[in-house]
Amino acid sequence: MDFNDFKDVEYINLITYKKDGSPVTTPVWVAPHDNSLVVTTSLNAGKVKRVRNNGKATIYITNQSGTKRLSESLDVIGSLVTEPVAKAEAVGVIKNKYGVISQMFLRGPDEHRAIIKLDEVGGE
Repeated sequence: MDFNDFKDVEYINLITYKKDGSPVTTPVWVAPHDNSLVVTTSLNAGKVKRVRNNGKATIYITNQSGTKRLSESLDVIGSLVTEPVAKAEAVGVIKNKYGVISQMFLRGPDEHRAIIKLDEVGGE
């Protein structure tokens, strides 16, 4: 599985890791942004804390509910986007990709939203 294979899919399962190493799997929307992938979530979501503590993550293509594995897994590095302009750009690419449906889920101010950037392990 190649990193670029994830750029056009609708859903991925994002696996983040607790301090004890145990995985937590969450289905999320994903969109390409620059040479990375971006996902959005609530600022107080557990995956934000796990990415902040340990950038190790794994992704694979899934269905909307996250119950089906539709690809091989790929290890990635997650980081939080905190710069306001970069956050707004990432939200914009997600809204552009998911269209009208994203308007229902991405309401409210961006300061309550987190953007997680995913990069290839060893990539830029």
